[in-house]
Amino acid sequence: MDLKYITREMSDPRGKPKVYFACHPEDFDTAFPLLTKDILDHVNCAIWYDAELTAGKGETEMEEELEWILKDMQLVVFAITSRFIYGKSRAKDVELPAALRKRVPVLPIALENGLGNIFSEKVSKDGPKIQLVSKYVTDPTATPYEDVLQTYLDSVIVGEKLASRVRDAFDAYVFLSYRKKDRKHAQRLMRLIHQNKQFRDIAIWYDEYLIPGEDFHKGIEDAFQKSSLFAMAVTPHLEEPGNFVMKEEYPMARKRKSKGEKEKTEDFEIVPVEMYEKEDAKDGKDWRIDLAKVKEQGFQFTDLPDLQDEHRRQELDKTLIDALSRIAKKENNGSAVHKFFIGLAYLCGIDVEVNKRKALSLFVHAALDKDPCMEATAKLADMYLNGEGVNVNLERAVCWQGLLAEQYKAAYDKNHDPDEHKGYGTAYFKALRKLSDIYKDAGKTREAIEAAGRALNFCAELEREVGVREQERDKALILNRLGSLYLETGKEAAAEDCFVKAGRIYEKQAGEIGTQRARRDLSIGYERLGDLCRKKKDLDSAESYYQKAKALREKLLSETLSAGARRDLSSVLTKLGNVRKSRKEFAEAGKYYGEALAIDQVLAGEIRSPQAWDDYGVSLTKIGDVQKAEGKLPEAAHCYRKACGIFKKNTEKTDSRIFKDHEAGGTEKYASALKKLGKTKEADRLYREAVALREQLYEEGKTVSAAHALATVCYNTAVFSNDKALLLRAYEIWTELSTDNPAYGKYREKAEKQL
Repeated sequence: MDLKYITREMSDPRGKPKVYFACHPEDFDTAFPLLTKDILDHVNCAIWYDAELTAGKGETEMEEELEWILKDMQLVVFAITSRFIYGKSRAKDVELPAALRKRVPVLPIALENGLGNIFSEKVSKDGPKIQLVSKYVTDPTATPYEDVLQTYLDSVIVGEKLASRVRDAFDAYVFLSYRKKDRKHAQRLMRLIHQNKQFRDIAIWYDEYLIPGEDFHKGIEDAFQKSSLFAMAVTPHLEEPGNFVMKEEYPMARKRKSKGEKEKTEDFEIVPVEMYEKEDAKDGKDWRIDLAKVKEQGFQFTDLPDLQDEHRRQELDKTLIDALSRIAKKENNGSAVHKFFIGLAYLCGIDVEVNKRKALSLFVHAALDKDPCMEATAKLADMYLNGEGVNVNLERAVCWQGLLAEQYKAAYDKNHDPDEHKGYGTAYFKALRKLSDIYKDAGKTREAIEAAGRALNFCAELEREVGVREQERDKALILNRLGSLYLETGKEAAAEDCFVKAGRIYEKQAGEIGTQRARRDLSIGYERLGDLCRKKKDLDSAESYYQKAKALREKLLSETLSAGARRDLSSVLTKLGNVRKSRKEFAEAGKYYGEALAIDQVLAGEIRSPQAWDDYGVSLTKIGDVQKAEGKLPEAAHCYRKACGIFKKNTEKTDSRIFKDHEAGGTEKYASALKKLGKTKEADRLYREAVALREQLYEEGKTVSAAHALATVCYNTAVFSNDKALLLRAYEIWTELSTDNPAYGKYREKAEKQL
């Protein structure tokens, strides 16, 4: 593997949280710069990747090396595309399973819309449920991608400020000296030291093995100065001339110890430990260092304390205990907060080896302490939610999140003096809101509604802590969540009541403070109500709400000129077009679709992502549908042809099934328009292209929807071209589908009449 990294301004990666990036090799040039920028904009970390995306090492050797690397990562990010899902790649077949085995949090980011269900079915069906995050969210009522990404990164990445607090919690620092080729021995020595409970809170600095090269004098000197003990992994590799340990690090240690002994001003200890495998033979003898060879190079071990043997644990522990007792150790109070910080160190590998089991134990003790650390309780909920050091387990996540809510409520009840403003009420509200979300992810909608209801009922209390304005925004937020939950259970009246109440709050806030955030919130409220009315077939009310949302978004776009504001406006314009089309008011529908098309064209040119181009292509087909309905066949054919060109380029570039599905649909629409224009030869060719595309999609997916789409295009082509074979194909597909779903019987009967 050829490991490389990227950081902000390519700064030194040492000490930064470690993130690993993986994708299908053919997606790398597009996905890597796109997603690493998103992550680095949110968190100052080091993103590692293997430049040999198709490295040819032996499978076992590569997997072992990969697991060694992944275990130290705080997060693994995957770029998800159709190519990733349906193709073969090391990212999907090796790196994703390895990350799950090592219980490293996994963040899959979709670069195409509509991949959520497919990802669950094809990639994560046999393992833990993995939440797919979509980069190109086109629904304004959904949580923005930037917010979802920030929330997730905050839950799994330990940032600089928190890492600094973790480092302050250590009792003392040990400097671990070793040859780069002995990194496994170095890791084992770290574990040997920390197996003794007395040394749990001792940090161990070592030159991170991921960093290429050895010329890091300043970093080494800085770590050296804050360390009180110099532990050296002694192996035969120290016999090699010119090695950095014997040339630089050990002389630095001897110089510092001698100076301290002479001036009696500093406590510093040196403990060399011989590391070797008992069963590992070399040239017929144990693989042990030859001190005579080291001496020949001018390096003396005679002034060292006794060379310790890693396999003589009792003697090694005594030596370490004696050494640590002579150096100045920082005292800690053993509090729950202290345990939480040390737990974070072991979870993330902050100046200690990664030990997720030890981290879990420390968090549990901190969360269940008589004076609990709520940060530890929250971390436990996130661990089980994200699969961080443990297997994903939503039931346990619910338990810890429920306890967190109880702990914040108890703290609030004990002291909620608004003058002190300790924030326990806000924390309790947010804990309930998250509890509701976890219940929803676990498929427990009733419990999700109950938790959201508790949060709603607490909003009145929040007014005393955060003020009327902020409390009302929280109330509107939870009302919208409740409304969405009620919709899932079919309680449309209750959902509408929640949306209306939230809308009134947004109207009030937009009028009082008029901020862009408040007005966008209001536009989202209107759009939600419009969607609900359209679902109820109340088109007049739906249009009224969409018009209100449109007016707000036009103003917001004029103020910000942002891509997000354009997407928001395009969304509501398309929905207005859909309402008019449902009424068969094609001229008005075309007007709205045309405005949305103009915006989508600008976005495609600005963003230049396959998804942005796909959105533009979809808008073209909507315009074509209206023109076809109005009898403007040449214009419709032109729109369909242009859309097909976009979809085809996207398919060739990404191998996306979604884009291929749009290409098939657009091709069939184009063929239909040409058929009515009397261009039979070209229409026949396009119909058969659509059949071929639908066959590919069916063979790749074997889904009911793919089968029905294939049968439909076969039928239409057969009727147009008098092709009995295609007609029989459609009949057979619908016959098979109707055995499981009688609703397909009407299509079978239609085909049967033509046979």
